[in-house]
Amino acid sequence: MKYFATILTLTILITSCTKEKIKSELILGDWQINALTVDPPQVVNNIIITNLYAQMEDCDKDNTLSFFDNKTYKADEGATNCDSLDPQNISGNWMFLNNETELRLIYQSDTIVYNVIDLDEELLKMNYSQRDSNNIMHTLSVTFEHL
Repeated sequence: MKYFATILTLTILITSCTKEKIKSELILGDWQINALTVDPPQVVNNIIITNLYAQMEDCDKDNTLSFFDNKTYKADEGATNCDSLDPQNISGNWMFLNNETELRLIYQSDTIVYNVIDLDEELLKMNYSQRDSNNIMHTLSVTFEHL
């Protein structure tokens, strides 16, 4: 019984001293997209598309998104740039909103706010909604893996 009490005490001490990372710490570092879907589906040339990632070119799939602790981010074109006229990278500012349930990315005069679905050391899952040219609201869901 004494042995059990010692183990229990050590377990409580270890778990109580472990600091849980907050989202503003978890998001730091380099991320790469590994999934992109749309709902309701988009119709392009009479083809119904839900998996936008499958439609992406390899030169887009190697892009990275890096978040820094000074609340700036960098989007990098990766090893292959789809358009030689595009800059290799762009930078902007980021911030969490509404108790870290939303992520705002600001680039020049453009702002987009994502709903943060999940964020841990390995994955970042977010979504946002936008209207298409037919005024249909689509939800785009994107998943990034931590590099």
